[in-house]
Amino acid sequence: MQNRPGNYEKVILIIAALAALGTAGYLVMCSNSFEEGLVLPTAVSKNTLNPPDTKGIGDAISTISKRYVWASPEVHGKPVPLNKSILLVSREGKIFDLLVEKPLFRDPMTNKFLVGDQSKTPPEDALPHLFSSNVGDLDADEDGFSNREEFDAGTDPRNNKSMPPLTNKLFLKQRIANDYILMLNSGEDSGTFQIRRIKPEPARSVFTNVGTEFGFDRGVNRFVVLSFTKKKVKHTTLGEIDAYVVKMKDNATQSEFELVEKIEKNLAEYEAQFEFRWQQLDVIAGVKKGKVFQLPRVGTSYFVREIEETRAVISPVDTGTGTAKSETIEIRQN
Repeated sequence: MQNRPGNYEKVILIIAALAALGTAGYLVMCSNSFEEGLVLPTAVSKNTLNPPDTKGIGDAISTISKRYVWASPEVHGKPVPLNKSILLVSREGKIFDLLVEKPLFRDPMTNKFLVGDQSKTPPEDALPHLFSSNVGDLDADEDGFSNREEFDAGTDPRNNKSMPPLTNKLFLKQRIANDYILMLNSGEDSGTFQIRRIKPEPARSVFTNVGTEFGFDRGVNRFVVLSFTKKKVKHTTLGEIDAYVVKMKDNATQSEFELVEKIEKNLAEYEAQFEFRWQQLDVIAGVKKGKVFQLPRVGTSYFVREIEETRAVISPVDTGTGTAKSETIEIRQN
């Protein structure tokens, strides 16, 4: 029984010895691998390096050494500075240089008008919405006149204190005729005549003599017969007839006219209907020849000289004297 512990000790010693031998062998192997990892690559001789890119180097040297001539190009005989930017605009395949006079980018407006006059102090700014196709219809200074209207009038579209005459916004909408029809019904060699007013109604007849003032309304002696003759005239339905022809004066208009027996004479009174299209639409109705009217919201007065079918002629009224000036302004129908 005493020998058994001794046998166990021998076995344990053998196992420990084998473990020590295995550990030592493993360490030897690891040390050999580490040494191999530390080996540096063999140096390469300088004679085996790749040759330089001599062609590329030559091209680069040639480019650097090349001399360039920086000559200013000319546009319409004007040298273009190389140290400044140029406003070039392309439209419909065509290039426009807005710093030169022609070609016009927005005909009839000049290029200088669009981009501003740089010679002024301070230089003018370009018009807002310069590149918009309807820049001429816009109103940069909001004074009621478009850029194109101000350009045509020679006023400053950038300054609302500078604008065309307000009568440029006055138009003849229509001419209204108020018929006043007279007819010489009969006459006598003694100088007595029957004259009838057909329009305006009610129709009335008056017997009058040469040199006597008369009228068709109570208290109004509008007409006077100045003289008369007798001659053959052509009537539209009666053919050729012997007729009296009286020369008369209209005291209302200070004009003279003739009445031919059995033939109507229309002394129509015309009135104008104007439209004032500045900032808003104002209708000015009942304007008669020889009368004065005012521009709405402005207060300036004008005297009406003529009212024709497609135009009217007016004159400004002097604020001091209240009389019409000799200046005439034509108002067209539109």
